[in-house]
Amino acid sequence: MKKVLELYFTTGEGKRFRLAVDSPKEDLTGPEVESAMSNISAGNIFDVDGGIVGLESAQIVTTSTELIEF
Repeated sequence: MKKVLELYFTTGEGKRFRLAVDSPKEDLTGPEVESAMSNISAGNIFDVDGGIVGLESAQIVTTSTELIEF
């Protein structure tokens, strides 16, 4: 199974910015994710129209692939 941590931010233009992180550690906590997102926002390291102005949400998405034989 593949896991991806998706971080959602709001921009100064009222849009949504998504950052995906492959293979997040298993025992992530809400405060850890919020702290990381705050650091990303404060660091202004991404060229996003309007800049990142807020934290929206975070989620871990788990996917699995099943081979279909024919």
